[in-house]
Amino acid sequence: MNYTLFLTLLLVYVGVLVLVGRFTAGSGSNQTFFTANRNANWLLVSFGMIGASLSGVTFISVPGWTANSGWTYMLMVLGYLIGYAIIAFVLLPVYYRYKVISIYSYLGHKLGKESYQTGSAFFLLSRIIGASARLYIVTMIVQITICDAFNIPFLVTAMIVLALIAVYSASGGIATIVITDTLQTTLMLAATGMALYFVGREVLSEGQGLWSYISSSDQFYFVEEGTARAWWKQVLGGASIAVAMTGLDQDMMQKNLTVRTLRGAQKNMILLGITLIFVNALFLSLGVVLSDYAAMVGVAETGDKMFAAVATSSAMPPVLGAVFFLGLLAAAFSSADSALASLTTAFCVDFLGLEGKGSTTTRNQVYVAFMAVILAVMYGIYQLQEETIISTLFTAAGYTYGPLLGLFALALTTNRTISHWVVLAIAIAAPLLSYGLSLWAPTLGYTIGFELLLYNGAITYVGAWLISQAPSCN
Repeated sequence: MNYTLFLTLLLVYVGVLVLVGRFTAGSGSNQTFFTANRNANWLLVSFGMIGASLSGVTFISVPGWTANSGWTYMLMVLGYLIGYAIIAFVLLPVYYRYKVISIYSYLGHKLGKESYQTGSAFFLLSRIIGASARLYIVTMIVQITICDAFNIPFLVTAMIVLALIAVYSASGGIATIVITDTLQTTLMLAATGMALYFVGREVLSEGQGLWSYISSSDQFYFVEEGTARAWWKQVLGGASIAVAMTGLDQDMMQKNLTVRTLRGAQKNMILLGITLIFVNALFLSLGVVLSDYAAMVGVAETGDKMFAAVATSSAMPPVLGAVFFLGLLAAAFSSADSALASLTTAFCVDFLGLEGKGSTTTRNQVYVAFMAVILAVMYGIYQLQEETIISTLFTAAGYTYGPLLGLFALALTTNRTISHWVVLAIAIAAPLLSYGLSLWAPTLGYTIGFELLLYNGAITYVGAWLISQAPSCN
C-alpha cells in the first residue's frame, strides 16, 4: 500500500477545497454562511445533493451490505422518491412562504417557542449522531490507508480530518458547500463506476454482460417477507426516512433554501429522488461483484471494510486505489462540512437569535464546539467496533427523527398551539415508548423495521395534540 500517495492525494484534495472556499466565502458574513444569499443554481444544488444524500455511509456500507441483504435496500430507495415528492409539494412551499433560515422556526410560527426549540434540539441530536457515524467510516479508512503506517492513533486522525474540513468550510459555510458538493459528488460517482469496471471484469465470464451477471446472482433479491425487510416496511420506511432525514433536516434543507425560487427547489428534489434510484443501483451492483470477488480471492474483510480492502489491494490497478481514496474523501467531507454548517446555523438561529446579521466570532465559537462534540461521538463509535454502520444509522434515525416528524405533522395539519415545556417530555417519551413497542411487537408475530419512525412520529403527534390548545375564537 502506497501510504505516501494517499497522503499526497489528501493534501492536494484539501488544497483544492481551500481554494474553492476562499473564492466562495466572500466576506464570510452570517448571511453568506447561513443562506448563500439565496442565489444558488437549482441544478447545481441538485447534483451536489446526490453526494450529500449518499455520504460515506452509502459509499462504504451499501456495497458491503449486499452480502447479507441483497437488493432489499432498493425498495427503501423507491420509498425515498415518495418522500421527496412530499418534501417538494408539502414542506418546501411552507418553508418558502415563511422565508425561514432555520426550518424549525416554522414550528415556532405554528406551535410556539417551546415546540420550536424542542424540534431544533432533536435535530441537533440527530445530526450529531448521523454526522459522527458518517465521518467515522471515512476516518477509519484514512486510519488504515495512511495513519497506521505512522503509528498515529485514531483519535488524532479524527482531529486532523475535522481540522482539514474546518480550513475550507468554516468561513463560507453553505455558500462554499454548494460548490464543493458538486466536486465531491463527481469524485464519488467516478470512484464507484471505476471500481465496478475493474472488479467486474475479474468476476465476469468471457462474453457475459454486467447486468446478466448481477441479475443471476444469489444476492439479486428485493424482498424478505416475514422479516423487518418486508417490501412494504422498506417502502414505508424509505418514504418516512426521506421526509425526516431530508425534509425535516436543517442540513439538507439549508441547501435547498439557497435556491432563489420555490419552483427551482421543487425541481431539485424530484430530480434528486429519480437520480438516487440509478445511483443506488450502481452501488448495489458494485456490492454484488465486490463480495463475489472477495470470496474468489480470499479477502477476509467484510462489511464496511470490504470495499477499501479490494480497491487498495495489489491485485487492482493503482489508479483504482487512488480514485477510491479521493471518492472516500469526497464522501466524508461532503457529509461533515454540511453537517457542521447546519448544526452551527440551527444553534445560532434557534437558540442564540443570531440570523443574517450579528457576530461572526460567536458563530465560529459554536462551529468549533460542534467539532469537539462530533469528535467525542466518533471516538465512542470507534470503541463499539461495529462491522456495518448503515443499518445502525437508520435505526438510530427512527428514534431521533420521530419527534420531529410528529411535531411537523401537528403544525401542518392543525392550528393548535403548545404553550409549555411538557412538549419536550413528550418528545423524549415517544422514542422510549417506540423502543418498548419494538420489543413487544415480536410477541405478536410482527417485527418492526425502519417503519419504526412512523410509530415514533405518531406517538409524538398524539401526545403533542393532547397537551395543545385550540385557537381562540376571539
